[in-house]
Amino acid sequence: MTHYKSLLSLLSLSLVLTFTACKSETSTDKSAGQSGTVVAAGKADIGGSFELINQDGITTTDQDILGKPQLIYFGFSFCPDVCPTALQQMGYALSEVDPDGTYFRPIFISVDPERDTPESLKTYVSNNGFPKGLVGLTGSSEQVETAKAAYKIFSQKVADPDSAAGYTVDHVSLIFLMDKHGDFADVFTHSTTTDIMIKKLRAYKQAHSQ
Repeated sequence: MTHYKSLLSLLSLSLVLTFTACKSETSTDKSAGQSGTVVAAGKADIGGSFELINQDGITTTDQDILGKPQLIYFGFSFCPDVCPTALQQMGYALSEVDPDGTYFRPIFISVDPERDTPESLKTYVSNNGFPKGLVGLTGSSEQVETAKAAYKIFSQKVADPDSAAGYTVDHVSLIFLMDKHGDFADVFTHSTTTDIMIKKLRAYKQAHSQ
């Protein structure tokens, strides 16, 4: 079985990632690329050690989220459309596959630690339509960079005169499915339909609930 050093290597970015400019829906920026669903065999080098702070101000490490399969999304709370859309899609899919919120652990990791405090994330993760029990994680810039490196996530601050802070954050829009041991299982891109996500999550749950 093929083992991947990095599923999301620079060589394959144009094929497997969706890089998203988090601007308003009226933006004319057409530079963001899209890709189809990634199908991978073997074990991808995605995931690893991190230490962050959750929305209740509690230190949370990669070990604390194990025990359940996780759906992990990197974004930021000031994102006007891409991040809310991804989280609402995740929320709807989980409402169909895991309505009690007991099987999967949904997690939102901020790529904007300057603005995303535990207090602000506590309000954000409770938004209507977001996954039940969504965990919000942030931390220092160094802590967030460590988490991004573990999941091979790229993001960057970009000047945005329309933002009160003067910047936005461009980032890849991916939802990682990790198994209960923290190993990579699948990934959903910005172009993955909700129906496909539901189908894959349902199949995963059925296959691993025995």
